[in-house]
Amino acid sequence: MKTIFTIFLTLILSKSCSNDEFDTAIINYEASSRGFYKNIKIEDKKLFVINERDGEQTEVSLSKKEWNELVEAFKEINLEGMATLKAPTEKRLYDGAPHANISITVKGKTYTTEGFDHGYPPIEIENLINKLIFLTIKE
Repeated sequence: MKTIFTIFLTLILSKSCSNDEFDTAIINYEASSRGFYKNIKIEDKKLFVINERDGEQTEVSLSKKEWNELVEAFKEINLEGMATLKAPTEKRLYDGAPHANISITVKGKTYTTEGFDHGYPPIEIENLINKLIFLTIKE
């Protein structure tokens, strides 16, 4: 029984993303409407934010704890299923919320979501999105 459990656990854990995948991933979150713009990007182990159209990109300094929280949130995501995620609300359709999406590039392959409302991401990626937004407004 222990052997079966060990094999099962190994298979489950091997399917999740590793720290190395996160460290080399390019994550791009963008939300916009007529009066709002936010772009959050993770690349080369750095977090960048742009808060207005044609604005300057600024680097957000993160503590080791904050970086590890992002890694853990990233590990929860099923990259293959991102394209089929459903938005829980549709406020963006009538200018009730900025339109948002996220793309993640890992090992040369890009995974992208359908559009969703900024502030109301699909539950499957909610933890990562909320951490990204929180870290870019903490200062």
